[in-house]
Amino acid sequence: MNRFFVSTPLGFEERTLLEMKEVWPYLLGKDAKTHVLPFPEVAVLQGGLEFETDLFAALQLNFFLKTANRVLLRMTSFKTRDLPKFYQKFKSLPWREYLSHGKVEWEVAAQKSRLNNEKRLQESAEKALTEIFGAAQSPEPCASIYIRMEDDLCTISLDSTGEHLHKRGWSTLKGEAPLRETIAAFLLHEMISDATPAEVAQVTLLDPMMGSGTFLSEARALRSGQFARPYAFQKWKKTPKLFLSPSFAFNYEMPTETVFKKLMGFDLEQEMIPAAEKNFTEVERQLALVQKDGFKAAVKEYRVQDALQGEVHAESPLWMIVNPPYGERLPEALKGGLSGLAKVLCGRYKPNKVGILYPEKERVVPVPEGYQLLKEVKINNGGLRCLFTILTRL
Repeated sequence: MNRFFVSTPLGFEERTLLEMKEVWPYLLGKDAKTHVLPFPEVAVLQGGLEFETDLFAALQLNFFLKTANRVLLRMTSFKTRDLPKFYQKFKSLPWREYLSHGKVEWEVAAQKSRLNNEKRLQESAEKALTEIFGAAQSPEPCASIYIRMEDDLCTISLDSTGEHLHKRGWSTLKGEAPLRETIAAFLLHEMISDATPAEVAQVTLLDPMMGSGTFLSEARALRSGQFARPYAFQKWKKTPKLFLSPSFAFNYEMPTETVFKKLMGFDLEQEMIPAAEKNFTEVERQLALVQKDGFKAAVKEYRVQDALQGEVHAESPLWMIVNPPYGERLPEALKGGLSGLAKVLCGRYKPNKVGILYPEKERVVPVPEGYQLLKEVKINNGGLRCLFTILTRL
């Protein structure tokens, strides 16, 4: 058994834990068949989840967790107040089992500790790797090592992810003030909440201010893996051979049905329609490669449309999710700020459920007539403190 830490944005921890529980039954064992490992005991910490499990199972979380940042393998954790002890402990770790050479990238953080010189910690660790592997010959790093010192407790981790997990490998074109994919997935989960898959499968999801279509792309792939992009653990010497096979993803027995009945997107700018469609097409291309005969294209509709003038004739329950322009970027014709926007959108489209992301300093007060406040979720959106307000129709 190995120890792992799944890092998340602050406030996402419980949602990521639920995601982990949802995908756990579908992970593969070393025989390329669905595994039978019990779900691990998970400690929910600020900024992530810590647990012990089989290396093979944990690495697969990279493919499926949509609200996490990265998956770290804990190499060790120990108390130390002096550099020689740190050096000896670092050098004693089984680096040869994972690294092909000694050139790596470093993430070093130290606080509230006697050893608080981050540069000296990194230099000491680099010296240890040089003694193990010799002088690095490769120009490219083979891994990323995380060193954290806090209250004299040193934690050394090996990154299994590589590029941040919000980089899905399918969103190629972005609009102004793009929404990070991990946030979009988190907010979609908040919208779905306790609704059953059967109930959600009857819903038309509308984003009337879609930009490059991040919400809709994430909605399409919400319960699917992402296999096309590279992951750091694929460079490890200890990488399970199964994950180096171009066809290993065919072995997953996850449901292939689309999450929503229909996806709709509007944008005022003509150029955003082909951008959103290109991103969505790439999502479906990657899904089709893995799902093979089980793949079914989503029902979708993208069009140039002023959100304040549009209309939808949905034969199914309509949910709306929107990340509108903030402040001065709001349409000049709109009065009343966020509350005015919510009133217009609810009055025009009459969605059964609506989620609006907006700066925390503004709130939907009063709630539009005919609606009630279901929940307000605090979220950090690119450094801006926001609220995701969910309303339901009375």
